[in-house]
Amino acid sequence: MNITFKNSLRRPFQYILGVLSAIYLFFICVYSIDQFDLGFIPSMVGRLQQGQEMYKDFDYIRPFFTLIFWDFLLKWIPATSPYFILICRVTFIIQCFVTCLIFQKLLFDKIRYEISFLFVICFVNVFPIMPWHTVDGIFFGAVSLYFYKKKWLLSTLVFLAITALTKQSFFVFTGIMSLFVLKDILKKNSLVRNDIIASGILFLMLIFALFQYHIIQNFTLFWNQVFNPSIASSFYDSSIAPYLFKSKWQSALLIGCLIIIYLVKIKKEIIENILLIIFPVVIIYPLLNNGAFIGINTLFLLLIVLFLKYNPSEKNVFFLLFLGWTSTISWGANNPTFLVFILLIKFLEDKTRFFGALWMLSLSSFLLIRLKYPYFSESIFSSHYVFTKNIPAVSRLLIPEKEYEYIMEAESLSSQYPNIIFLPGSPLLDVIHGKYPDRASWEMDVEYPQWKTDLSRLNANVFAVDEKKFTLFKDGFYKSTFTTEVMKKKKIVKKTEHFIIYGN
Repeated sequence: MNITFKNSLRRPFQYILGVLSAIYLFFICVYSIDQFDLGFIPSMVGRLQQGQEMYKDFDYIRPFFTLIFWDFLLKWIPATSPYFILICRVTFIIQCFVTCLIFQKLLFDKIRYEISFLFVICFVNVFPIMPWHTVDGIFFGAVSLYFYKKKWLLSTLVFLAITALTKQSFFVFTGIMSLFVLKDILKKNSLVRNDIIASGILFLMLIFALFQYHIIQNFTLFWNQVFNPSIASSFYDSSIAPYLFKSKWQSALLIGCLIIIYLVKIKKEIIENILLIIFPVVIIYPLLNNGAFIGINTLFLLLIVLFLKYNPSEKNVFFLLFLGWTSTISWGANNPTFLVFILLIKFLEDKTRFFGALWMLSLSSFLLIRLKYPYFSESIFSSHYVFTKNIPAVSRLLIPEKEYEYIMEAESLSSQYPNIIFLPGSPLLDVIHGKYPDRASWEMDVEYPQWKTDLSRLNANVFAVDEKKFTLFKDGFYKSTFTTEVMKKKKIVKKTEHFIIYGN
């Protein structure tokens, strides 16, 4: 069924919401920064722009295609140019918009701009606006499903391969989907001519990229870093456990309830009315919970059961559910937030008269959550914000004054000590300064397998340690032993407001 707003919204109201949504999407490209994740992918692009080779010159424990993809998108934009991060963010939003257009083609056959805005607002929800490998995997996975729907089977296989090359968790999606595709290829007597041409070109481009980025040449290094058993987490812990409760009896109760919902005869309209209540509760609750969602994984499981019960023939829905699940197989953030709201909207497609309210509610809720609980930063309600200018990479952003002072202090230290390294993981500062002396901008053990080599190689360097940040990396899964060793072996040279300087 094609979703329409004609029965629920007057056209001027649609236009107003459309304009407000566009303003919102641009605003979140400008608003706030963080010193943890924002600079991660951009710092890798910066390294590539300086001629470094993946795996050989810097550590990257994931497959390579995300870095190739973003290096291509940002090819002619130097990482130290004033608006680099802003351009990264705008490009990310465009990527999300295209992804949501593909979702519409998969779920509704027809693209409508109203649903496009609603989808992209729900897709990015409160996720920090930045290039990210998980989003790339979902994007290319959606592209592969689009070609599969078109029966371009060879192109589907190429994009499935690309999907797997963004992040290890998508190996599962690519492996299972490839079986469907190969089965269809064996059943067909002929292939689509344009598919053969397109897939051939795509395959040759992929092979070219492998040589251009020295993946073949550095294959052993690639294999050792991407398939390192010492940093791999349990498949159960990262893929199944997040959807269950810690208590076994609570998990059993959850599974029992899901089975009952599937078996008991309930009118779909009753379920839809219940979900119309759940939807607002789920997206408003983070305002009362420090910006964090609750019950997302349980809602995802419920949607699987409901689609099996009421829409068992919706093949693309189940493919997207599968893609959403594989995107959550990770060390952290094991929540299917990218797809859960979109699939919830799909289930509610017969309730179009409520979609205007859901659109307005999603827009206002996610805006308030971002304003009140920006990712690893201070709220605009409690801190003075300033527009940055004349700073490499981060100009024209609206950030807390304290973050601005932090960056300017780091700039001063970088000028004073040209060989300085900021610890325990400041990829954004690396991008701003255009310096990448060590093998990882995230100096935590799991992201920095060759830290011991660097510890001796960088003996003459000066190190600036953010002790407040170090408390998060002192122990546990994300510990930074490199930082700990620097603090043990080096002497304190200087103390500033934000950093302790260590040297020989």
